Amino acid sequence: MRSKRFLLIGLMVALMAVMSFGAAGAQEPTRAAVGWPYQVPPDGHFNAYATGRIDLGIYIDLMMPPLSVYIWATGQYDPMIAESFGFTDDGDYTVTLKEGVTWSDGTPVTSADLVATFNTGYLIGWSIWNDLAGVSVVDERTVLFDLTAASPLIERRIMTENLRPASVYGDIGERAGELIAAGAGAGDENFDALLTELTEFRPEVYVSAGPYQLLSENISDASVTLVKNEGGLNSDVVQFDEILVWNGETETVTPLVSSGELHYGTYGFPPATEASFVDLGISILRPPLYSGPAVYVNHSIYPLNRVEVRQAMAHAIDREENGFVSLGESGVAHEFMTGFTDNLLSVWIDEETIDTLNTYEFDRDGAAAILEGIGFTRGDDGVWIDDQGNRMSFELIFPAEFADWAAAAENVTAQLNDFGFEISARGVQFQQQQQDVYDSNFELAIRNWGLGSPFPGEAYLQPYNRYNGQGELAGEGVGGGMRFEPNVSYSGGEINVLDAANESSRGTDLEAQRELVRGLVLSYNELLPAIPLWERYGNNPLNREFLSAPESMDPIYLNGGSDHFMPYLILTGQVGPA
Repeated sequence: MRSKRFLLIGLMVALMAVMSFGAAGAQEPTRAAVGWPYQVPPDGHFNAYATGRIDLGIYIDLMMPPLSVYIWATGQYDPMIAESFGFTDDGDYTVTLKEGVTWSDGTPVTSADLVATFNTGYLIGWSIWNDLAGVSVVDERTVLFDLTAASPLIERRIMTENLRPASVYGDIGERAGELIAAGAGAGDENFDALLTELTEFRPEVYVSAGPYQLLSENISDASVTLVKNEGGLNSDVVQFDEILVWNGETETVTPLVSSGELHYGTYGFPPATEASFVDLGISILRPPLYSGPAVYVNHSIYPLNRVEVRQAMAHAIDREENGFVSLGESGVAHEFMTGFTDNLLSVWIDEETIDTLNTYEFDRDGAAAILEGIGFTRGDDGVWIDDQGNRMSFELIFPAEFADWAAAAENVTAQLNDFGFEISARGVQFQQQQQDVYDSNFELAIRNWGLGSPFPGEAYLQPYNRYNGQGELAGEGVGGGMRFEPNVSYSGGEINVLDAANESSRGTDLEAQRELVRGLVLSYNELLPAIPLWERYGNNPLNREFLSAPESMDPIYLNGGSDHFMPYLILTGQVGPA
């Protein structure tokens, strides 16, 4: 009898423990804490196509999933919201979406969403429309992309795009489809009116097809909390109940990393800050980003539009110093000065051509000789005077909140001033600074060269398209950007660099593509439309006390740019609570 009583007491204690644990678990949801700078309402809004949106960067994948994620280590696409995909025998492309996925507004994911996504993108100049004649429904979950030219790049542009809801953008997308069929573009009255409508459109919320959704009551100045969207893609696979996204740039989030309140970040932390994280036992990941900062010049301003001035500036800057003071081991000097990642250069360009490239070694005497050769002189105070009698005095703007770019700007300003320029550096709020460049409201500016893409053409569309008058979202491309004339002459001949950037990724003739890339590489290296400084590798803190993630040498960490590994690892359940 006594043993039975002890057994009963033991069972009651165990039951109470389970009930207590269950109550505690309900109060403490599993959570991953990351960070990204965003605008809060009313300035920040929910139009995924328009400037000023509440921009959660790479983490938008958790609400508007990509069709797939490109895995850099294997060169294969891992399908996300797409179920199947591929080229047809006619050279077109089809995508079938997964069945049973539901948007957070209760509507099912269908082919109408995919059509609305790409038709609306036509209005803001998505590059894919250079090779796309139209998008049409095949059945409830399948869409046909009518291609004018099949290529590996157009497959990438289709398969890495984020899906948007037809319940929000369907009407605009339908009317955009009519304009596409009519061949209408910018300057057409109906096209411009619909673009204005898209720019001013303000949905009430982000409608999510991913495992998480953003509710308006979960937005604050300090952070947003993404909560589960039970009908969304992989909602039964992800390991976290919530994703906390801290707001702010490097200076704001640094104490959050140190205190363990932010578990993973993609910021550019100064070397001393990085060292302090290591002392706290926080891991540092160094994935390649295939990009980095550059000094952009406004080509409508004399003498910045002279190639000799840009070449002299390149020789006058010690890029190794600039990279190290900006980002320590993660700021690696851009060696070949092509505006395309050194990591992939030998994949596209033969060694003989690479050997001819000007690496613009740090050489102030050589830089001075270049300027003297075009009639520039030094004034009595050591400042250069151009051939029209004007002091070489300019302002350089940089995004104030980007610690690594701010350090690069301050260091390059000091170096150029030591050489004899008269540069003043000014930090500008990061969203405004980008818009100032789009608007051509600058003399010198720090913006990115290159892009996280295996295709060189996409890297060159940054200077020749995005920063040369197009922008990225509705309402951005209005001021002409850096105003660089794309029809250029160089020692290798004549080339339209924008056309070549687009053409270099079209078709399946790899040798023809290589030849176009060769022209882009050689012309950029000679003309330096923007002056690359260094190639960025991440110094991303990963706090393994809170997150269980693949080991630091895992090949998934080769994924960068729009293929960033963290949202992929969250979506696929490969990151969970420690």
